Amino acid sequence: MTSSHQHLPDSPPLSRPVVARAAAGVAEARERIAAQQAAGSPGTQICTLASDLFEMIVLDVFHTTVEALPAETAAFVRREVAVVAHGGFGRREMAPYSDVDLMLLYERDQHSVVPGVARQLLQDLFDAGLEVGQSVRTVSEAVGLASHDATIFSTLIESRVIAGPSRVLERLQSRLGVLVERHRPRLLKQLYGARGEERDRHGRSASLLQPNVKRSPGGLRDIQMVRWIGFLAWGEATFSGLVLRNALSAADADTLREARSFLLGVRIDLHLAAGRGSDELSREEQARIAGERGIVSSDGLLAVERFMRDYCGVTQGVMRILSRLENQLGPPPWRRQLVDRLLGHDVEGRFCVGPQTVGVWPSALPEVVSSLPEIMQLVQLSMRHDRPVETDAWEAVRCQWAAEEPGGVPDDVSRLRFLAMFEHPTRLADSLRAMHRIGLLEHFIPAFEHARGLLQFNNYHKFTVDEHCLHTVERGLELADDPGWLGDVWRSLRWRRPLLLALLLHDIGKGHPGDHSVVGAAIARDMAVSLGLAEDETEIVELLVAKHLLMAHLAFRRNVGDPSLVVAFARDVESPEVLRMLTILTVADVSAVGPGTWTGWKADLLSDLYHRTLAYLDGESPTRPSDQRRVELQQLLSERGVGEPVLRLSRLLTPSYLQATEPAQMVEELERVVLLPPGDLLVLTRWHPETATVGVTFAARKPIIRGVFHRVTGALSSLRLAVLSADIHSFNDEVVIDHFVAQDPDSVGEPPPHRMQEIERVIAEVIRSGQRPSFPLIYEDPDQPAALTDEMPPRVRIDNSSSTTTTIIEVFAHDRVGLLYAVSRAIYEAGLSVQAAKIGTYLDQVVDAFHVTEQDGGKVEDPDRRRQIRSAIEAVLRAAAAQRS
Repeated sequence: MTSSHQHLPDSPPLSRPVVARAAAGVAEARERIAAQQAAGSPGTQICTLASDLFEMIVLDVFHTTVEALPAETAAFVRREVAVVAHGGFGRREMAPYSDVDLMLLYERDQHSVVPGVARQLLQDLFDAGLEVGQSVRTVSEAVGLASHDATIFSTLIESRVIAGPSRVLERLQSRLGVLVERHRPRLLKQLYGARGEERDRHGRSASLLQPNVKRSPGGLRDIQMVRWIGFLAWGEATFSGLVLRNALSAADADTLREARSFLLGVRIDLHLAAGRGSDELSREEQARIAGERGIVSSDGLLAVERFMRDYCGVTQGVMRILSRLENQLGPPPWRRQLVDRLLGHDVEGRFCVGPQTVGVWPSALPEVVSSLPEIMQLVQLSMRHDRPVETDAWEAVRCQWAAEEPGGVPDDVSRLRFLAMFEHPTRLADSLRAMHRIGLLEHFIPAFEHARGLLQFNNYHKFTVDEHCLHTVERGLELADDPGWLGDVWRSLRWRRPLLLALLLHDIGKGHPGDHSVVGAAIARDMAVSLGLAEDETEIVELLVAKHLLMAHLAFRRNVGDPSLVVAFARDVESPEVLRMLTILTVADVSAVGPGTWTGWKADLLSDLYHRTLAYLDGESPTRPSDQRRVELQQLLSERGVGEPVLRLSRLLTPSYLQATEPAQMVEELERVVLLPPGDLLVLTRWHPETATVGVTFAARKPIIRGVFHRVTGALSSLRLAVLSADIHSFNDEVVIDHFVAQDPDSVGEPPPHRMQEIERVIAEVIRSGQRPSFPLIYEDPDQPAALTDEMPPRVRIDNSSSTTTTIIEVFAHDRVGLLYAVSRAIYEAGLSVQAAKIGTYLDQVVDAFHVTEQDGGKVEDPDRRRQIRSAIEAVLRAAAAQRS
């Protein structure tokens, strides 16, 4: 929440000596700040130095401006106008490129002198290289604005006079105090509203992987919120003052001071590296800071992961303290307890189930918080009655167990009560999150301590490992209310406890050496055994964790029209019940990666794999989709004459085409294809509202055109369409019908007719001309975020064992327009035919899978030939990487 900023247009350097002095002072100040930072000084110390240095510059410019005024005017300004530092400048939290927040405050100005002084001051400071947030206000104006604007109010709370009469600011502060007394609830509401809007823009979790140091949850803004709330509620804006008022504990105050110094240090790092104001802790900056601070990789964790674990620990600690402070603003505990006594009911003389919360009677609190079985009974009551545990009770538990080291085996009563949470999962996710927040979850799952605040240093995830696992539980439980096929899958589950445990544990192996799925499966087995699960349930939990990536891998990166892949997958999952569990786990895992990661397109792909696999596992399932589709097609064509070309062509259709195409679409395509002259082509487009994608059909009659795949993908890419998948269907070398699915970023919802016509026209032109599409082959996409080229190098993998009919080429690279065309052309020039393709994009990373065959339809069996193909594609990726850099 910064004050408004006035930025003047570029102007030629002024010859005024004060500007030259100020510019030199700014440069020298930043050099001294950098030297202090390099010497390892604490963040608070550096910011205090920066604030003092910038204050000296401001005062020099201000006094020089005043001295240039007529004597009487200058005397008036010195006597009546206060130069007030507020915001970060007022708090002495200035980073090297922070805005200088200034206010010229006065009570009267009969001759309108102050605005002219302000203009000159602003111009000179701007010309000296400072960004200035400047305002000119009377005391009454400042109070009026602060009354209705939380941003202005918060910047004035911690303001100080750096020049001029202090009585003017004292007058303002006195009136602000009266304002608070009269309108405390409204001001608090405005403050929370403004902070809530800021969190909406910068994330609502303290476990973000690329946080804003100032504005993301747990950052500097929330430390400031502690002081602002303190001022509104207790009249104290300092940590020490809040301790004296019993609003903060001494330990919490120390935690906030350490967090402030740590976060200010990171912010200084970001400013110095960028040469400007910058608060985004990107992956590149995380890696740089970790390296410069001498943090080393160890115990399976990268140096950057260790740094970000510390960072998340700091922000989570800030959020816990802020939450406890905010809870004190509600009704006092005695009032809540009185309501519970009157309207709630007693449980065993220790617990009270009230109308809104579940709590512990004060007389029983010491006994309950010191006993793990009693704490778990409190959690059980919360879940059974669907009410949260009272905040004071959780805080008492936290204080009791904060020093307890996890790792011991829980007693049988506690263990059974913990497992019972997963049998009736109302409020399960909230309860697990609360237990993790206070360190209690680790007493049942010690490995969760390793996951706490653990960065996932890749371009797929938005949250830390622990936060992602908890989000996965939430997303999985939400599927119970899904109105579609996923809700049916959830409701058909007969055994949910192993699934819910797997949702919580699926990424528990991250941060250890080795494949996290394998490591996690071993951890999950050990955990299941320690919790006393039966062997059959233990095996399911272990299998789900071990295979939690498999279904997404097949659905999104493989051609599930290949029966051999589906059969192998069916063997892996072994039963319809495990298939249902793995389906829910897959959806929840993908959804919990971050906003927008689960789409209708992915749901469609996963549904296809689920139902194909179920057909192999469930003896009561209907016939294979291709057989069913053939029956439906025959019904649609039943009135056609025996010799009609459409009927004859329908008998040539392959199982893959039948499985991938709706019967009505088949009839339309076949009717159009039989009318094509030999050698001619057909391009059709259609909108799929359920997946928000554009379907493209390319069809041709012999002689068959070679290289269709790379030409169509090139044409689509030249139009800025993102290709998602492709399926190639050839019928007796007489007809080819290819299906492409793409997303159109240029359209919101269904593309207009002229856009669909443009797609059809450009594809036809590219195919007929044989020329390359009219776009640069490879260039940087300005809409994509910067990537970590050192951490995620492009690579090619050739899989010749998963499928019995095709060789699978996987490409991992940084995305850019034209890359898919370049790779697919390299595959074509290698003499291969693409049978199917799945194109996946995750932020700026592509994971493309091409199912290919030799020209004779066989797999690529020669190892030397496979190496040559890989080298050819890698050469394309190297050229792309070189151009990117």
